[in-house]
Parts: sequence; C-alpha cells; structure tokens
Amino acid sequence: MGDITNPKLRIGVMAAAIAACLIMGVLWSTGSLVPGVLEGNRICRGVAVGGHDVGGMTLSEARARLQAEMSDCETAPISLRLGDEAWRVSPEEMGTVVDVEAALRAAYNIGRSGRLYARLVQRRQAARQGIEIPLVVSVDEQRLRDLVFALASVVQVQPVDARIVITDDDQVIIEPSSEGRQLNVDELISRLRSTTLSRGSREIDLPVETTLPTVVTSELESRGIIRLLGEYTTKFKASNVKRSENIRLGAAMIDGTVIAPGDVLSFNEVVGPRTPERGFMEADIILNAELVPGIGGGICQVSTTLYNAALLSDLEIVSRVNHSLPISYVPLGRDATVSYGAIDLKIRNNTGHHVLLKARVGKDTITFKVFGDLPRDMVVGIETEVLEKIEPGVIEQVDAKSPPGSRTTIQTGGPGYLVAVWRVVKSGGVEVRRELISRDRYKPQPVIVQTGPSPQAVVIP
Repeated sequence: MGDITNPKLRIGVMAAAIAACLIMGVLWSTGSLVPGVLEGNRICRGVAVGGHDVGGMTLSEARARLQAEMSDCETAPISLRLGDEAWRVSPEEMGTVVDVEAALRAAYNIGRSGRLYARLVQRRQAARQGIEIPLVVSVDEQRLRDLVFALASVVQVQPVDARIVITDDDQVIIEPSSEGRQLNVDELISRLRSTTLSRGSREIDLPVETTLPTVVTSELESRGIIRLLGEYTTKFKASNVKRSENIRLGAAMIDGTVIAPGDVLSFNEVVGPRTPERGFMEADIILNAELVPGIGGGICQVSTTLYNAALLSDLEIVSRVNHSLPISYVPLGRDATVSYGAIDLKIRNNTGHHVLLKARVGKDTITFKVFGDLPRDMVVGIETEVLEKIEPGVIEQVDAKSPPGSRTTIQTGGPGYLVAVWRVVKSGGVEVRRELISRDRYKPQPVIVQTGPSPQAVVIP
C-alpha cells in the first residue's frame, strides 16, 4: 500500500473524492439516483393518497386537493338496489368521516423515516413504482348498524313452507312453497365503506342470500295425500262443559298429525298425559264398570271417533281395547278406550302413502277425517254382530229404615253383550275382503233393588 504521506498519492485520493462528489451531486440534482432527496418539505414524487396523486405537493396543497375530492364522498348519497327496488342512503346518516390528515401524515413520512439508506430506497421506489396510501373511512358504528339492520328488516322475506289445505268440500290443495331472502349485513357494511370513497358510480347491489323453506312443494306432492279416505262423527252433550272442553283439547292435539307409510300412531304419545297442568278437566270416566269422576273424562270419545275413522279408511289397528260397559255414542264393538300409561289406541298406516288426520269439533259433535291415497273404487264398511246378550243379575240391598217387605229399584241395570265386528271392503261394488276386527265383551250392569226388612212372623199363643 502506498504511503499516504506521499504528496502525489494524497493529491490523487483527493481528486478521486472530489470527482465522486461531483458525480453524486449531478445524479441527485437530476433525480436519476434518488429522486426527491432534495425536495425539502414536499411529499415525495410518486406518492398517491386514495388514488389521488399528491407527489411533489406540500402538505397544504395536498390537503386542499384531498378535501375537495373527499367532500362529495362524505355527503353524496349512495344508491342501494335490489332488482326493481331501490333505496338511497347518505354517508352523513352513518356519521361517515374520511381521515384525510392520517393519510397525509403517512404520505409525508414516505422517505423520511428510518436510516438514510432506507429512506433513499423508499424515495426511489415511490418515483419508479409509485406508493399508494389508502384513505381510512370511519363511521359511527351504532348509526351504521342501526341503518343496515333497519334495511335488513325491510329486505327480509321469510321462506314459506308448502302446506296442505283441506277445503270445505274435502278437496286436497297443496299451497306451494317459496324461497325467502335475507340481507348479508356484514357484506353490506363492507360495501358501504368502500363505496363511500368511490369517485365513480355510487351504487351498491344489495348482498342478499336465499333462505330455503323447510317443506318444499315437491316433498308434499310426493307424500301422496290426495283425497278423503274415511270419516266418522260422534255427538256429545254440549251442556257438560268440562267434558266438552276435554274433547276439544284432545282433538286439537291430534289435528294435523301425519303418519308416514308403515309408521304407527300412538294415541297416548300424541295426546300425552291428561293432567290439570295441561288443561284437562275433571269429568265422568268409566272405571271398574262404574262411572266415576276423573281427570280427562271425554278423551275416550276422541279415541273412539278416531278409531272409527281409521277403520273406514282401511288402516291397520295395532292395539285397541273396548270399554267394560256399552257406551251411548257409538254402536257396540265400535268404541276404543284409552288410559295414559295403561291402555293405548295404536294405528298403523298400511296404505303405502302418507295419511293426514284432521279433527273438527262443533257445538256438540266431533269429526275425524283421514286423507291419503287408496283406489277410488274402494268402499269400506263396518258390520257388527251381537253374538250373545247377557242378562243382568239382581242385587238386593236391605235398608232397615224402609218399610218391611218393601222393594224399590234404585238401578235398572242393563244387559251385557258379546259382539263381533267385521270390516268389509268392496271394490267396484264387489266384496273383496271381510276381516274380523274384534270380539268384545261388555259386562252386564246388575239391577239393584232396595228392600225393607222382612216382616216378623206373627206368634199365636
């Protein structure tokens, strides 16, 4: 290495340094090396804010330009469209503010932070490739969400399930399903924020999502519920208010029940416990061949009416028990008693299609109708045969207070019966099936006679 103290060598080094400085100065001044290094208090060339070129401007100049551009963004209405419907909202309603100052600070700091080399690189990048500073839009979050949710309630359309409607003349009509719609709230909020800064079209297609019905038309059509299969009506005393209310309540619980092919309807499962908490009242029931007060009295008339409608619709009876005594509202052998947790009426849908149960309670009548699909020329009838009439016995009760030798009937009693019930199915008027449904026994009710004490024998001395 040469000696730096050598005068010739020292002069050479100094000359080289001066030449390098001159070259760097020329490059800097022409901007070919690091543009903007000598720009003083101006924003670097190539810097843009929100799509607006502010390079080479002072902060004041850039502020004036951006504020002029942003004033419309904060006040110009935004159109919201959904098909032929349209709404207009103002950014001011949302408390919209474009933070120009924060963007200006970020723009001004380009090339002014970090080490010297990093600043020079950033300025060169701005000049050659451009640097974009986004504008930050702030809103009053509560006002924005209030506006969007208010719009959501207007836009929302609930989906409609397909449903079966039975006309007054027992025609089956399927009301079709329809799709609904709901607003995508988060997406709309995002679109409102970005559209606020738009210098072009200020329109938004509302982001909506389709909501599907639970039951579609094709599903109902596939169930095969197309016509009335069978019906049955019984009468009750409307004056017995509590019993009448139990009948109405039980019928309402079964009304609208659909039984799928092969499924079994359990009366007790559908109606549930007969308790005061569930609205059932105390009325007469048959217990141990006697009429006694009990919660849910009258429910057996509901099960009996349903049982007969099922018989006439050619449904399979899985489980059924007759009352211990004959009842007045149906012929012998046509009743079906129930007791929650003990005796149930169970009916199987053996038609190959769904069946729909409809109940109607009038002033003093209850009717069950079964809708489904069976051959139209099929006719179902019920025949009852009394196999045996069982005469009642006589029970005498002695009353010491009654006149000696007197006899007073206090219960007339009634005969018992042994009954067979047949279901007869005809097609085209010709009998195709005769089915024994049940053989039922009804207990006779004894005649009860109250008598006085026997006359004492007369003693002759």
